[in-house]
Amino acid sequence: MAAGLRAVVENAAVIDAVIEVRDARIPRATAATGLHPSLSRKRRIVLLNREDLADPDMTDRWLAKLAHDGITAFAGVGTHAVTLKGVRNSLLSQRPREGRLRAAVIGAPNTGKSSVINALGRRKRAVAQAKAGVTRQVRWLTIGDAVELLDTPGILAPKITSAAAAWQLALCGSLPDSAFDAEEVVAKFGEWLRVHRPADADEYELSAYARRHGMIRRGGEIDARNAARKLIARFRDGALPKITFESPE
Repeated sequence: MAAGLRAVVENAAVIDAVIEVRDARIPRATAATGLHPSLSRKRRIVLLNREDLADPDMTDRWLAKLAHDGITAFAGVGTHAVTLKGVRNSLLSQRPREGRLRAAVIGAPNTGKSSVINALGRRKRAVAQAKAGVTRQVRWLTIGDAVELLDTPGILAPKITSAAAAWQLALCGSLPDSAFDAEEVVAKFGEWLRVHRPADADEYELSAYARRHGMIRRGGEIDARNAARKLIARFRDGALPKITFESPE
């Protein structure tokens, strides 16, 4: 994850603007421009990606908060180019009088940066997969005659100081599966559901889910690890109604 930040810093002198792709469900935990002064000084466009999975009222509140802070922000779905029209128009409006605009696309791992680049360019130029750590190399991609986009690996703070942010980043796919305990993440999510969405809590109760789906080891013990990973996959596929974990307040 340090590679993504290092790449942007090394190219800072030629970068005109930054497109910061955040996960609309955890906009604060996936923020990236505050991680280095060279990012915060650039013209910035924030995209709350995966708005189709987030609470629409909370997304509106986040957009209002970002606008209040003087940040140009949009919500969209990186795999649907029509939802990124505002981002594209804002980007093109910042084009220098001479030459191409160079913008770095940054964000936490698996926030959909590569899909956004493909949608903005209206063709598949960057490798996009629904897991963290797919983009490993830094490269400039030409978008028409006006813009070059820098595709970068994901950027996260060196240390995640919030326990809630840690399990939410894991649940939403911004941490590699090897970096967290799936059972612990599902347990934390279950606690959150019991407070915020009690009607959905039973669906994510690990033991009951494992037994409903026949995930039982010899001797009657549940296969908790496998059941937890299945539940995380269900969440990432959008099995639950729209959820936003973080409030802008």
